[in-house]
Parts: sequence; structure tokens; C-alpha cells
Amino acid sequence: MQFSEVYIKYFKNNVYSCIEIKNFGNPIDEKDLPHIFERFFKGKNSSLESIGIGLALSKNIIEKDNGTILVQSQDDYTNFIIKYFDL
Repeated sequence: MQFSEVYIKYFKNNVYSCIEIKNFGNPIDEKDLPHIFERFFKGKNSSLESIGIGLALSKNIIEKDNGTILVQSQDDYTNFIIKYFDL
């Protein structure tokens, strides 16, 4: 098992609450990015134990709770941005 640093940042403004999760482990391959929220999709850098439902399930839960999730992946980190819109 490989470990990496993870930073979590939270902030809120008048429109939404935001959680940013920055993982300095293996980045997500650029070709995989459009598919990572698809159920049963396993990317190039996924672990052998992965079955490809975690990110799809997370997105589904977040969207049902009036939120959005985006991902940005660079050479040295992956950043997930979750926003919950205040009604």
C-alpha cells in the first residue's frame, strides 16, 4: 500500500460551501478524467482492489444533496472540488 499526503480545505461564502481535497498521490491519467465518475470504470492508475464504484457513488450522493463535484489532475496532485449550494 502506498501512502501520500492529502490536504482538505473548507470554506463558505454567500452562495455555496466548498470542500477541496488535494491528493499528492498518483495523478489521474488525462484520458481517464472524462470517465472517473462512471460506475465500474477503473482508470489506468487504479488499485488492484478497486471495483470502480466509489467515485460514481460519491457523485450520486453529492448531487442528490444539491451539490457538485469536479476533479482537476496535474502531474503531482489530484484536486477534488465539492460545492454544496445554499438554498
